[in-house]
Amino acid sequence: MKLQLALDFIELAPALEIAEKTADYVDILEAGTPLIKAVGLESVRTLKDRFAHKIIDADMKAADVGDLETKIAAQAGANIVHVLGITPLQTIKEAVLEAKNYPDTKITVDIGGIKELVGMEGLKQRIKQIEDIAPDYLEVHTTISQQREGMAPFSDIREISKLTDLPLAVAGGITAQNANELKDIGNLEIVIVGGGITKAQDALAEAKKIKKIISQL
Repeated sequence: MKLQLALDFIELAPALEIAEKTADYVDILEAGTPLIKAVGLESVRTLKDRFAHKIIDADMKAADVGDLETKIAAQAGANIVHVLGITPLQTIKEAVLEAKNYPDTKITVDIGGIKELVGMEGLKQRIKQIEDIAPDYLEVHTTISQQREGMAPFSDIREISKLTDLPLAVAGGITAQNANELKDIGNLEIVIVGGGITKAQDALAEAKKIKKIISQL
């Protein structure tokens, strides 16, 4: 199981500092959406240049022109590009097709927020539609705004894992204190941690601790 570090900064320097500190225990370095919006795809290029041996993730949260968003992220060095699952299916299809032009680039579809709009039955239907497009990963994501309301991804990831064979990623308030709640989820492949590492007093120690926990799940 891979540990992904979400670098949700608005400046490149602190993002790189945390990445340097924790790189030994992180498999995937993510240029978070705030970082991409504040700094641009230079954040992806810089991460790729400095950490060529790591998987670099661009959380584009693409909602339109999936092909163009995938193309520019892949050309900047992204190995994973995020597309919103709530967007029109054509956008997801465009992203998946475009990624085939870049053998080292995969597509993650973020299904955060869908259940809130259409309920679990609607989410099940949407997952089936996404499965037909065949992205590389499906991300179960409790957003920061939802976390502020006390929500967490743990019950959702268990339920969704029973609905699909797609490889899963999970994000949303995961820390060393609760990561064990992800135990025994067969198709979970990526655990995404942001503030649980980046806001810790000792980011290196937290990354090491979380990596050890998820390696035993």
